[in-house]
Amino acid sequence: MASRKKADEEKLKRRRLARFRFKRLVHVVISNRYWIAEIEDREIGNNVTRNVAVIERRLTHKGTLTIIEKKILNSPPEERTEDKRRLLRLVLRNIECLQELTAEQLDDIAGCATFEYYEPGRVILREGHHPNAVYFLANGEVVVSRLRWDSIYHTYNDTPCGTRVRGQMFGETALLHDCPRTATCTTATDCELLCLYRTDFERILKCTLLERWRQLQLALARFDYFKYWTNDQVRECCLLSRIAAFESHEKLPVDVDERYAYFVLSGQCMILQCLTVSQRNGTYRLLPIGANESSAAKQMSTDANDRKKANVELRFIDVGTFSCGSVFGLGEAMPHRMVVARNRVQCLVIPRDWLFEKQQNVGNTWQRIRMKLDMTIQRDRLFELFVRDQHWHRYRKALVGEYVRRNPRQNPTLLADVPIMCRVEQGEI
Repeated sequence: MASRKKADEEKLKRRRLARFRFKRLVHVVISNRYWIAEIEDREIGNNVTRNVAVIERRLTHKGTLTIIEKKILNSPPEERTEDKRRLLRLVLRNIECLQELTAEQLDDIAGCATFEYYEPGRVILREGHHPNAVYFLANGEVVVSRLRWDSIYHTYNDTPCGTRVRGQMFGETALLHDCPRTATCTTATDCELLCLYRTDFERILKCTLLERWRQLQLALARFDYFKYWTNDQVRECCLLSRIAAFESHEKLPVDVDERYAYFVLSGQCMILQCLTVSQRNGTYRLLPIGANESSAAKQMSTDANDRKKANVELRFIDVGTFSCGSVFGLGEAMPHRMVVARNRVQCLVIPRDWLFEKQQNVGNTWQRIRMKLDMTIQRDRLFELFVRDQHWHRYRKALVGEYVRRNPRQNPTLLADVPIMCRVEQGEI
């Protein structure tokens, strides 16, 4: 009787274990169906070994990570060889929030970071919970929300207050300041994350991020625009912003990447306006934006003689300077216009969408500044000044030529007769 009871218990145990393994397998398949779906089914058959070889041979991917890299991140840290870590370092360098880290820090992260996938609608962090990890978003979008008190219904509502997109980091605030989670993060789309647990975060990134946090707070304090912001707004701005440096004569990506606003911390930036003008018989005409030389010449004339007389030019005019304390990149019109650093420039770069939210845009401050910039620089007015300047140069040249013609030079001294030492110009070294 006892042996039969023991056999039944063993049989029940095996059934439970089989059921547990099946549920575990289903959970793994569901959790990874997003990136498994990127594999085409044409070469997949019933041979498991061959299927694995086909999958490993393909390096197709969605977002930042390939299948091979996800496999490495899912492996234990002790199994990651130097070659595998080198491959992960190249991937980590492409994640925007990690681009400023040193090679040693990236190597440490490559040795301990893990890969996680979340489907839409999953809560990754919950406000008020104890923090244990920081996350880097390799692909997807995360909604950040906070509990707000509703004085009418006397309840707390989960109110969205921002988003995190590919290349950004979240979850570090609570780890930096040793406090509970300050917000709830929920996936809006399929998300692929790199996870770094608390012990590794404190060892690798904490000192670097604290110093970056301090520099951003000092930068915000230099502008009167942010004087009346709350602590939550300053903290959110420090999470989203960065300090960017540009070398002399480097073009700032204002007209290319419209996601950010720029606040000048040091140095000077010049505003260059390009005017497409045509000259015919000494008369200048401003061509519309987008007209190139061939189309402009074609519009001017159709016969060969007129085309020879027509001369289309691109004239770059220095129309202004952004110095320390200036702000630009607020959505002002940038037709044929660029911003170039006169010398080494440091800018506080803040996401424009977040800056234009109601809490940070009291009194439509940023729209008013944008309108002022648009009204200050106008192509038609610049063209009038250009034409006036060209007329002045022409008049001056004619006046000097007339004076020389009436008063020919009596001194026979030539330039070659002047000693070389008298002709050397002293320049700044």
